[in-house]
Amino acid sequence: MEDKVKIEKVTVTYGELRSTGYPTFSNKRHELTLEASLEPGESARTVKDRLHELAKREVRKAFGDNVDQCELDLPC
Repeated sequence: MEDKVKIEKVTVTYGELRSTGYPTFSNKRHELTLEASLEPGESARTVKDRLHELAKREVRKAFGDNVDQCELDLPC
């Protein structure tokens, strides 16, 4: 018999390390952790995927990438 686990929160951490090379080598890392409480009827996988996309977008913005603000149905 399988034990059922009730998932109440989802936490995602996303980070990137970017390196630049010659003539001046450097490493830069940005990382972000997001957490969400599940609402009734929400799937943990769906919430995880959404948090991952949000964290990825914010990390890219931290690097100065041109990120579309509206791509994830967020207020623009």
